[in-house]
Amino acid sequence: MTQYKKSIIYICKVWSISTDLKSLNYLPLLLPLSSSFIGLSTKTKRFTLLRSPLGNKAAKDQFERREYRSYFTITSRSPTKILAFIDILKYLNGVKFKVVLEKIH
Repeated sequence: MTQYKKSIIYICKVWSISTDLKSLNYLPLLLPLSSSFIGLSTKTKRFTLLRSPLGNKAAKDQFERREYRSYFTITSRSPTKILAFIDILKYLNGVKFKVVLEKIH
């Protein structure tokens, strides 16, 4: 009897968010050549704080925080390659990740 081994393809989808654009720009350098990288929109949050807690209501400081987002996928037949890449992601400072793994028969 001949048994056919099904080819299983693993897809890793990763969403990343960072307030530091430089650390997010290092991601394409770490990606394998068979992956796709997409830059998503930037979210800007503005807020105002009073300088003194009691008196002068006219004295205010305004701040702005920008969140840069990106999305990329990695496809591989070997789950160890994907797990090794996910292990590398933890070394990027100030970058949050959401990782979804899928298996396609």
